[in-house]
Amino acid sequence: MTQAALLLAALLAAPAPPAATSAPPAAAARAPTLVVRARGLDERALADALRPRSGGADVVLLRDVASVDPDHTFVDVELQAGELAVTVILRDGRVFVRRGPRGGPRDAARLCASMLAAIADDALAPLPERAASPALAAAPSGQVAEDMSPETAEPTADPSVPPPADDPVVPQPAPIPIAPVPKDMSSPPATDDLVEPPPGAPPSPVLEDRRPILSLALAGGPLFGLRPDPGVRGGGGEVRVDLRGSRVWLATAGVRAAGHTAAGMGPENREERFGLARVRLSLGAGAWLTRGRFELRATANLSVEPWFVTRAGRRVEFGASTDPAPLLGGHIRIAPTYAVTRRLDLGAFAEVAASATPTGNAVRVRFGEPRIFTLGGVEVSLGVELRVRAWPKPTKQR
Repeated sequence: MTQAALLLAALLAAPAPPAATSAPPAAAARAPTLVVRARGLDERALADALRPRSGGADVVLLRDVASVDPDHTFVDVELQAGELAVTVILRDGRVFVRRGPRGGPRDAARLCASMLAAIADDALAPLPERAASPALAAAPSGQVAEDMSPETAEPTADPSVPPPADDPVVPQPAPIPIAPVPKDMSSPPATDDLVEPPPGAPPSPVLEDRRPILSLALAGGPLFGLRPDPGVRGGGGEVRVDLRGSRVWLATAGVRAAGHTAAGMGPENREERFGLARVRLSLGAGAWLTRGRFELRATANLSVEPWFVTRAGRRVEFGASTDPAPLLGGHIRIAPTYAVTRRLDLGAFAEVAASATPTGNAVRVRFGEPRIFTLGGVEVSLGVELRVRAWPKPTKQR
């Protein structure tokens, strides 16, 4: 009994074994920083639209970078004539390129997010070339990576504390001069690792949405009358100059020449040919809307339209009591087009016009009792349109 009591007392007096320390939880994988550069787009709007789609990654602009974590992803977005071009450079130098329909900052953010997801899933193949991120040129050389633990980094000696007497003084190497960081961080210094466009890819211009665009348009098609006297009223062609603003406004001016021919009525002039010539001058304003390569323009116009009649190739002189006054009116025009090339658009147009003489009536031309021509009233015109951007000229891709 005494031995059992002594054994129990020894066990109680022995120090307790140290509790097993739980291993610190592994740090959650941190999404890399996204360094963004945009050309032809609002960079701030692009960054704001990309943040909720970045999967938790920090989104910073290249021009705001003073120092950056080397473990980052560089995203370059360029708005071109008919499309968005996105280039992604990973920390290991791999380069990915994807193109999509032309759009605004939200469309570009969606394209970047889908591209980053495809890269993470190994669903997008990189280019054969390697490149270095331009953001590395902006980072100071003495920067320590954010994920470096204090134990890994070398301790810095305090110069105010003298070294121990028994420790020998080790001479330190002279500091290496640090090259100044270039002020212009928008374009990185030239190196052998810069990305070159893939062979065979056609150069594309940068579309400057902030500048007005002056274009020259040619349009033509048949002309129909609705009231009075419904029917075909010939056809014609128009030359128009459009000035498209940086927002949604649009100003336009045009000249249309239209004609119509008819045979004479009655036995005495049935073999004769009569002609109607109309020249319309118009000024208008409206708005435009783009979706990718498609563009829609809608304008409201005021017009004045002189006209005259020919008979056997000669102009007909009306009597003194007849005044061939010009038509005054207006028309609404809608023209959807598609960007075939960076400077050429092809599409169609539809137009509804209303015009009359200063007395408020349409014009009926008669030779004798039969009616030869009718012009004015409510008319409709349909046709095709070819538009060429004349200014500003597209700039070469950087």
